[in-house]
Amino acid sequence: MNFIKKYVTKRYVAENKPVRDIVVTSLQKAKRVGILCKITDEDSYKDIYAVFSSIQSADRSVSMLGYIDDKEVPFYCLQQFSADYFCNKDLNWYGKPEKVQIHDFMNLDFDILIDFTHEPVDVIRLILSLSPAHFIVGSAPENKDFYDLIISSESPLSNAELLKNIELYTKNLTGGGK
Repeated sequence: MNFIKKYVTKRYVAENKPVRDIVVTSLQKAKRVGILCKITDEDSYKDIYAVFSSIQSADRSVSMLGYIDDKEVPFYCLQQFSADYFCNKDLNWYGKPEKVQIHDFMNLDFDILIDFTHEPVDVIRLILSLSPAHFIVGSAPENKDFYDLIISSESPLSNAELLKNIELYTKNLTGGGK
């Protein structure tokens, strides 16, 4: 059954993959930022929400999409205008998102899309592969084929450390470094 799911997903991605215009942008100059994450418990929610809040500013649009590997979205994941969450019931039998908010997020034209997942998650990989984002950044080695910039480290980085590294490296890549 997994073979069939992977085949159908691969075919769907091949038929719907957007042509991306890759543009390296520093996090400081990005006007539209997307955040992808996996919520495992209330502490991980608080951690990613702190990162989400720190990126928000008056002249920047930030959208977050969080995946919960469960049947229901927990009570502590507060739906907001720019933060949405989804769970397994929002996916069809082969893992394709069916929730309108997920499709809306996938179609947004982000300056930077940041993947805060630290492990391979099929639905996150699907979203990364179908995103028209101009610059995709993350740290999961299993997702390196979807990234334009991968932040790697000897030991796993916290979300806050990953964000600091993204700020540093994107600033240096765009000539804004020291």
